[in-house]
Amino acid sequence: MALVHENLRLHITNDTFFVESVDKGNHELLAIDRVTGDISLKSNTDQIPPTVVESKLIFGIFGIIRLLSGPYLIVVTGRARVGDLLGHTVWRVTETEVLPYKKTTMHLNETQANDNRTYLSMLESTLRTPSYYFCTSFDITHTMQRLSNTDEDFHKESLYSRADQRFVWNGYVVRELLDRPELSRFVIPFLHGFIEISSCFINGRTFDFALISRRSGLRAGTRYFVRGIDSQGDVANFVETEQIVFYARNVCSFVQTRGSIPLHWSQRPNLKYKPKPELTEDRKIDLTALQRHLDSQLITYGKQVVINLIDHKGSELMLEQAFRASVKEIHSELVIYHAFDFHKECSRMRWHRLNILMDKVALDQEEFGYFMQQRDGSVITKQSGVFRTNCIDCLDRTNVVQSLTARRSLQRQMVQLGILTAEEKVEDQTDFEKMFKNVWADNADACAKQYAGTGALKTDFTRTGKRTKLGLLKDGLNSCIRYIKNNFSDGYRQDGIDLLLGNYVVSDEKTSPFYEQRQWQHTIGALILFFAFSMLLISLLIPATGILEQFVYVLFWAAITMATATYIVRHGVEFVNQPKLFQVKQKTE
Repeated sequence: MALVHENLRLHITNDTFFVESVDKGNHELLAIDRVTGDISLKSNTDQIPPTVVESKLIFGIFGIIRLLSGPYLIVVTGRARVGDLLGHTVWRVTETEVLPYKKTTMHLNETQANDNRTYLSMLESTLRTPSYYFCTSFDITHTMQRLSNTDEDFHKESLYSRADQRFVWNGYVVRELLDRPELSRFVIPFLHGFIEISSCFINGRTFDFALISRRSGLRAGTRYFVRGIDSQGDVANFVETEQIVFYARNVCSFVQTRGSIPLHWSQRPNLKYKPKPELTEDRKIDLTALQRHLDSQLITYGKQVVINLIDHKGSELMLEQAFRASVKEIHSELVIYHAFDFHKECSRMRWHRLNILMDKVALDQEEFGYFMQQRDGSVITKQSGVFRTNCIDCLDRTNVVQSLTARRSLQRQMVQLGILTAEEKVEDQTDFEKMFKNVWADNADACAKQYAGTGALKTDFTRTGKRTKLGLLKDGLNSCIRYIKNNFSDGYRQDGIDLLLGNYVVSDEKTSPFYEQRQWQHTIGALILFFAFSMLLISLLIPATGILEQFVYVLFWAAITMATATYIVRHGVEFVNQPKLFQVKQKTE
């Protein structure tokens, strides 16, 4: 039975939103007054007036958010079935709609109306970011092992109350519904990340394979604007990934985590292809935050095997040395640190050298094992630790390594379940191996799009088991797109995330947060660069009356182009699309 209403119909009148449950045998009516904002639960559907302006099927209430013009109701209007977990259907959100309480913005002045449109556009853009997931009858925010440790009181709680709040992305926007326990059947926790569920067949045995990545809403943001750790011990781009096998009502699960290097560091975009990371010099603050991060991870997951994949030279070397030294100072027997210079070891297509790392962590993986629960509910084994893997972004290199450790765990699980014999290997099962690689590559793409704005790099290795020239070309294209997005659109994306998560709360500001007072020379500089580069191309393509004259033209416009480009790069931060709301939030703290 669904713990929340699975199918709803939204009836819109001039003064009320009526949300009607259309589940069989379970009718409730939620009324939201568009004038006063009051929310009430009606006893029957006969109270829907005949003056309905619009009526539509919806699949959940994402939440309510207040912008300058007033409150907005966010509803899910499209969904796609992902698959079933233990008989419970999981859905992916395909479409949302943001509906204003007020029918007009005439009460706003021109500046406020423009700002309200910007807020609304940001919110809608963030909601379109793939991928949000939900389930009306199962806790997809928890791992199988955590669910096995629950008691009867846990199952008496509402679906939202029992959810792992780290991975609930609509927590801020549903707060008005949470104050009323009787409304709990209208409140769905939405997960952001990746879920894939596949039905598989090996040796005459049918089983389900699932991969779930849960992206944390704590310290969430875009690639360059959110790095490292905060004072609470939360890290950027923290993702919990669980690989699950369901066979004959037996469950096997293997959990890994990823997250930004847990120190206070930043890497702000400045038009350079790879901005230099900057590390705080306050050692005491760093260690305190790291201790909080590791303590929370130890409580939640057990032993921490840290795999650091960043370079041991150049700008990343400083971070590796600081991370290594900090873990050593913490001095915990439950935290093991492994450094592996991914780019150096695997350069020139030597991807087989990943076996060096796999051999290094083999004993750790054997020690903490995996979770297994039999069909009668009894737990055979528990996972007592996790790999906490990171590279500089916790995306490309990280996903490659996580897929390898996941395959090793899967091998042992499938033998224990009797799907494979002790002599058989997962990689020899052609159809399954292809599915496995593609799912992990799709997971990489989803996590990368949410954080960096493009699909992941190095997915050709994840999909095929080898590095290809075509894969290198695709990585080059994605790197170019990342550069453009990270420098010229990520400030806007960051603002949208902060708005949805409640990191920034809209108020009646006297000054627009979107008012940008750039120095005139920066605008002029961009125009001069465009004009000079255009003239350079014209000088190269259109022949002059003489070779010498054309050479002078080319030399002149090349000099202007280079001089202007040098100025812009030197003042690159001024030309980057910066977050506006985050800056305002920082000033008011």
